[in-house]
Amino acid sequence: MNIHPLFVHFPIGLLVIYCLLELIRFKKFLINDYFRFLKGFLSITGLLTAGTAVITGYLAKRTLYPTGEASRLIETHETFAQMTFLIFSILAGAYFIYFIGISKYSKLIPKFIYSIANFIRESWLTPLIALLGLILITITGGLGAAIVYGADVDPFVKAIYSLFF
Repeated sequence: MNIHPLFVHFPIGLLVIYCLLELIRFKKFLINDYFRFLKGFLSITGLLTAGTAVITGYLAKRTLYPTGEASRLIETHETFAQMTFLIFSILAGAYFIYFIGISKYSKLIPKFIYSIANFIRESWLTPLIALLGLILITITGGLGAAIVYGADVDPFVKAIYSLFF
């Protein structure tokens, strides 16, 4: 039984909202603690649920035994899913370290690691990494739609599919 489709949509929603919030660069939002905690919550929760999606995708691949072009499509989808997971691991990890650093357990985090996490979380790199993550989610989702519904399901999926096949 393939339960992967049950687990993919929630992390997509969480991480897309996170990316959009990360791309909003208004000063009022950047200095607001609530906004910072919301982004951290979305990135960490999105990553944890994405981990479930990756695991169920691996299990689905092992039960399907694809061949030919379907096999290549699934492999490409898997590769993009892994890259997406890696990118969001960096962002969620930075928030996780930040949350530990401002808690009563701050002594568990070495200062240089906390500094690196703060740089990732607060620098000009953050929106660029989030944009890359958004692009990777889009490609992964488009390839997933091509697996389930076929490459001609809509023009957007067809465009993503034609980039790789």
